[in-house]
Order: sequence, then C-alpha cells, then structure tokens
Amino acid sequence: MDMKKTYIPRLDDILKGGTPPGTSVLFNAIPGMLCDVFGYQIIAQRIHHNKEIGFIYTNTRTPAEISRVFDKYGWDLITPLQSGQLFFVDSISPMMGVPPIGRYCIDDFNKSKDTVLSAISDIAGGTAVIENVATLIDSIGANNTMELIRAWNEAANKHNVNIIYIFTRWDYEDRMIDQLTGLINCTIELFGIEERVMYRQVYVVVKSSWSTISKTKTFFELVMPGGVKVFIPKLLVTGPYNAGKTAFVHAISQNAVSVDRQAYELFPTTVGLDIGHIDYKGFSADIFGTPGQERFDLLLEPLSREAIGAFIVIDSTQPNTFTRAKEMIDMCRAEVIPKVIVANKQDLSGAMRPEEIKKRMALWEDVHIVPVSVKKNKGINQTLNSLFDLIYRV
Repeated sequence: MDMKKTYIPRLDDILKGGTPPGTSVLFNAIPGMLCDVFGYQIIAQRIHHNKEIGFIYTNTRTPAEISRVFDKYGWDLITPLQSGQLFFVDSISPMMGVPPIGRYCIDDFNKSKDTVLSAISDIAGGTAVIENVATLIDSIGANNTMELIRAWNEAANKHNVNIIYIFTRWDYEDRMIDQLTGLINCTIELFGIEERVMYRQVYVVVKSSWSTISKTKTFFELVMPGGVKVFIPKLLVTGPYNAGKTAFVHAISQNAVSVDRQAYELFPTTVGLDIGHIDYKGFSADIFGTPGQERFDLLLEPLSREAIGAFIVIDSTQPNTFTRAKEMIDMCRAEVIPKVIVANKQDLSGAMRPEEIKKRMALWEDVHIVPVSVKKNKGINQTLNSLFDLIYRV
C-alpha cells in the first residue's frame, strides 16, 4: 500500500508509514490546544517534500492570519500560493468584511458542501486541511456538518485526496462525537496532562482503519520555527569521572552550559551540572549531565528524577572505571529507564570494543553499547538514534 508521510514526529511510525491516499484524519483536541498546527505542518511539508497540491478550508482564521502562522513556524506559504500549488477556500474573510483571499470564497457556511467538492476535484492526489469542524457544527448544526463530511470523504476517496480535519472538542454530546469519528478513517486525540504542576501536551492515535494502534501517549511541544516536536522532559547523562560527559553533552546539545573549575587534578572537571537542549529528527529534549566524582553522589538521585532516558558515558580505555559506572547506573535508578552505554574514546589505543565492554561489565543481554569518539565527533548520532528508538519504540 502506498503511504503518504504526515511529517509529524513519531506519528508516521505509529501509522505504519503515514496515511493511505483517499483517507481522512481527524485531530480531535481539547479547547486551548493549537491543533491547527498539525494540519498546517502536514500540508506544508507535503508541498515542500512531495511537491503535492492542496488547499486549506478556513472558517476560524483568515488566510492572512494563517500566513503569519506559517511564517512563525518557518514554512514557506507564499511560493506555493503564487505557483498555484496551494490555495485557500476562504469562508471567513467575507463574513468578517475583509477582502477574501483564495481560489474559492464562501459567504455562507451552508454553501460549503459544493464549493469544497469542487476544490477536492482540483487537487487529485493531494491534501486538504479543513478547519474547524466545530465552527461548522456551531453554525449549521451537527446533522448538516455530518452530511458535508460524508460527501467530502466520498469525493476525497474517489480523487485519492487526504483530508485532514481539525476539530476543537467543546462540550458536545458523546453521541455526536461518536457519529463524527465514525465517518473518519483515523482519529488522533490531543489533550493535556498535569504532572507536578507541569502541563504537558500529548497526542494519542485512538483509531486507524489501516493499522494496528497502541494508544501510547506521545508528548509534544510546538517550536517556532520548526512546528510539532516530540518532547522528552529530561535526558540524563552520567558516568565515571573523566569519561567525557561534558564533551558529550556539548556534542549533542545546542547552547549547552557547564559549571567548571580547575580542580586539584591536572585538568578541568565539572563540579556542578552540564545543562543543554537537543532538537534532533523531530525530538526535543532537555539534557542534564551529572558530576562523576563520588563526593557528588548525593546529587545523582535528585538529578535523575523525571528522566525518561539516560546516556551512560564510559572511558573505553579504562576498564577499572566500569564498576563505578554500574554503581552510578544503580544510584540514578537508570536500570529502569531506557539507556545507552556511550563507549567513548574509541579513537585511542587500548579502547575496548562493545562486545568486550559488555562482557567485562556483565551487562544484560539487550543493552545498547555504542562506540564513539566524542573528540572526533564520531558515533554521536548513533547514540541519539539508539536512545530515541528505545524511548519511543513502536
């Protein structure tokens, strides 16, 4: 089956490659959630990467407002509009008394059905974004809205068009919600959860007609520029003294900050924290690196709280420090979270290979050990790929 990528981080993996042509997707969000960004990101990236054609039906934002949103997230809207690759079905500007922008304009929501059907036939094989279903329900009623969606989906299936519906779920009756989702091939719920006063945004695929789903939660944040990113609250970087933790944090992070001083030893050593942020392949995460000396062991447990993944950095040339590495794994409680052993200093003579390290440390069978040379920037991306695959294994 041919699949079309959504370009939403992790979502394509959950949906086994993306969305089949001619299918519909509903982003069902609680009030206050910026769910329209999901639709904008899908159509913007498909236009950019796949050279698709498409349209945006808007009844909540004017085309000018949508243009500003695209600009904030770093997506080019002007070029595809000028080339005709993308167009608006503008059903909001005429009602607001401002000049309409788009190939089609609607001055009455009751006229939406036939106008959108014409737009769908214009973009065979492309993508349409319909926002917002809630506005249609409030304006023309639930039954009329369901009739529109049924007709649009039939036309989209005929013309191999993906329709992305944006829906803000107000306090509607459950029966009406069930009726709506019953018309859609794939439903993705967006909501928030509160953990220790921290409010986090989550999406969950709750229905898909073409793939088995796990209903696992994916934390996300909206980054400007960039769009939807998978959000990981905290990644821990720990390991023995002088293993290369600080250098590793700086290698994987943007604008990392370290607290250093000249110790009694012959080289600088971190006596506070290494703090950084990573933005990699659609993942967004905060990084916390711990000190390696035993006198700072009391800090390890509190620093590891809320970490959902860990890098254990070791010096491949110093097997005498491996016992200490295992002690730190235990103190950080890293044995119960996804982790990757970063076998650093592979560029030096005497560096042990991953198989030797696993045997010497008596590590469990499925542990991931990645050989790297932080100094030469080798193997860094492999460590990131390995840990993110473990955290969000589909």
